[in-house]
Amino acid sequence: MGVRKMCVSSTRIAACAAVLLAVMPPVSAAPGAGVAADPLLPYLRGGDFQSRAQILTLLKEEGRRPCQALRGYATYPASRVRESAVRVMDEAACSEFETYSGYLLDGAAGVVDALIDASRRRLMADAVPFLLGCLSDRRHIVTQEGAWSISERAHRALMVITCQSFHYDAGGSRGDQRDAIARWRQWFLARRNLSRDEWVREGVDRGREYATRDYGPHRLEGLRLLALIGPRALPALRDTLARRPSDLTADVACAPDEPPRPGDVIPCALLGRNASKHALAIAPPPDGPVVRLSPPDAPPDDAPRARATAAADGDILEALDAFADRLVELAPGEVRRFEFNAGPVLSAGRYRLHVELDDLGARLPDPPGAGAASRSAPTSPAIEAETILRFEQ
Repeated sequence: MGVRKMCVSSTRIAACAAVLLAVMPPVSAAPGAGVAADPLLPYLRGGDFQSRAQILTLLKEEGRRPCQALRGYATYPASRVRESAVRVMDEAACSEFETYSGYLLDGAAGVVDALIDASRRRLMADAVPFLLGCLSDRRHIVTQEGAWSISERAHRALMVITCQSFHYDAGGSRGDQRDAIARWRQWFLARRNLSRDEWVREGVDRGREYATRDYGPHRLEGLRLLALIGPRALPALRDTLARRPSDLTADVACAPDEPPRPGDVIPCALLGRNASKHALAIAPPPDGPVVRLSPPDAPPDDAPRARATAAADGDILEALDAFADRLVELAPGEVRRFEFNAGPVLSAGRYRLHVELDDLGARLPDPPGAGAASRSAPTSPAIEAETILRFEQ
């Protein structure tokens, strides 16, 4: 992965320079270059969670403040060390953006990604100009957790921090992207001194308005914005997603080439159809439906739904983030296929094929402190259907 300078535009230079002009202590020679060995360096080179935890332990034992101690690694030659230093600062809850100023001109993709993560987690409003500059960075990060572009990461962080969205589309034209960035910058300059509560209220109103528009991409943008604002936008999000049981129908279609035998695997699909007269949004899982093939007289199995409910009751922010990733829209009358395989079975006979597709949008957790009167009407968290398959001898 190539290394290039991050401040490639005048806007980006101005944004980074403005921060670098803030109070910044002089950076001495890279730690570890002196006579005594640096006890942090082996762990900074490791880069994993356990290594970062050990760094915080060592700094605590030495009585040193992580936010100050780790600033000096901004000039260290190895980019992994610089990236690790930023991530440890984030984990130490360093929430003043100027604390990271030595790293803002770093050209390593991993360091930029770490800065974006820290800005988002710590809701650093002063990071907005830096993040706007990152929207043009198309480099990709590939890890065990997945793959994403720096531009995508910066866009998501901007929505979380500012509680706003201005139709920025990574696949759009350069002109449209410039217009969106200009609107975001103008919004920030006009409202940077307002409280976060005011940002949240404006964002909820904006997301709700987007979600009612006739233009599909704007509707999805509004729903994602409400999700990324967080728990305070949950009532608006749940109201926008609410649907009647009859709005979304489901069926199972299997198409074996010939009558199946016990050892066969049959290609099938769950067909979800929008039976309403308006667009519906769903958030299906990336790994497809849960499939159960059982004798017709077997008792029902509630395990798949129980697992899905338990996941929804966990980390509310994690659930909302996953919802923003999974979100898709069905136009009126549209049918969406979710393919899966059924079989094999042990012996010939008739089998009940039951298929459930979890819809995260239908089981979002209640807002913190919500009473029974404030909760939305219950909606089935799964899109489900069943049919009978016959396996011949």
